Amino acid sequence: MKVFGFDSEKIPLESRDWGALKLLFDSKSVGSKSKFTFGHIVYDKPHYSGLHDDHEIIYILKGEGVALIGKQEINFGNNYLLVIPAGTKHSISRIEAGPVEAIFAHFT
Repeated sequence: MKVFGFDSEKIPLESRDWGALKLLFDSKSVGSKSKFTFGHIVYDKPHYSGLHDDHEIIYILKGEGVALIGKQEINFGNNYLLVIPAGTKHSISRIEAGPVEAIFAHFT
């Protein structure tokens, strides 16, 4: 296994219409055959993510809001973990106290 470290402050946030995203690393960058991405995200506005063919977890670092995962509304806050199975429609549907800052991972 390749062991490494990096200063994530040197990776710029990419602006989006709903906030910002920082892709920290993915399977290619660490030489893995598994498919995954890991990053930091800031939601300034609600964001409809749609659905995708991989699983996703979102760990809320700070902020409060409501996520819609499938047909279930989930109130979240600091230190909350959202688990989104592959093929499930999902969104950050409301931001109650924000911005909402989180780390995320997509994986198969």
